[in-house]
Amino acid sequence: MDVNTFVSDRNVRLTWIAFFTQWVLWGLVYFVRHAFGHESEGPAPAADPEQEGKKKWRPDGAVGSRLSHAHRVLMENTLLLLSVLVLNTFGGGSTRAVMILTWIYFALTVVVSLSEIGYGHRFVRFVYSTAFYGITLAIGGLAFAQGWSR
Repeated sequence: MDVNTFVSDRNVRLTWIAFFTQWVLWGLVYFVRHAFGHESEGPAPAADPEQEGKKKWRPDGAVGSRLSHAHRVLMENTLLLLSVLVLNTFGGGSTRAVMILTWIYFALTVVVSLSEIGYGHRFVRFVYSTAFYGITLAIGGLAFAQGWSR
């Protein structure tokens, strides 16, 4: 099967739609995180007596750092997904199975990025990272198992 025939398959189109949707979400968080600043999780700076009476544009809190964590998750997962989808597409690998795995990957990425905004924990990140790694290995494995048949 040549690349043109492969990419015209409906399941391949749906796979790339899932990727583009994740890319749009990444871009949205990339844009929005700048509105909240980049607070760190370290100690707060000492209060400046001259600045105490002035109003701040953005509220205090760690929303910026939480959005930065969500941005990191979206960026890393988008790049991981891109690499295996390119591998599968150019290799002419699986269509339907990769489409299903891609949508699962997208849904899990949305859940993880929202959980990073709400609450981030090292163990939770480890579990999610294991799931993402497993899904990308499966997509890459399908690319080699069912692709490059000539």
